[in-house]
Amino acid sequence: MQRFHVPARGSGMLFAVIVAAFAAGCATDGEGTAGSAPLTVAGARLPGVTTTAQEPAEFVRSSRTAAPTTFIPVGVTPPPRAEPKRNADAVKKLEEQLDAQRNRSRAYAARPKPKSQYDGKIPPRPAPAPAPAAE
Repeated sequence: MQRFHVPARGSGMLFAVIVAAFAAGCATDGEGTAGSAPLTVAGARLPGVTTTAQEPAEFVRSSRTAAPTTFIPVGVTPPPRAEPKRNADAVKKLEEQLDAQRNRSRAYAARPKPKSQYDGKIPPRPAPAPAPAAE
């Protein structure tokens, strides 16, 4: 009885190439940026670990903006909103609408529910069909 699987010859070299490629991808140049990213991608493509990215479909390309996506920087206050704050009358009207919706929801939850038709007895299952005769 064999307990351990001995890998095929040459798989150790493949494993070493894969580990080296990923180790190179984790290394940075000290500035926090990966200086060897193109080397890592090429090293990973060599043994067939990664593939090249496919060209996106036409509807995907047309839905994307031409300008690169900009992210909100951390610690910077966004510009003020275009719409003004609500006045006291608008706030009171909104509170009344929310209270009315809450009351409708509570009334719906408290409505009388019909009594269940289940009487506590489980009807028997139908008998299985007889098996065809084997000849």
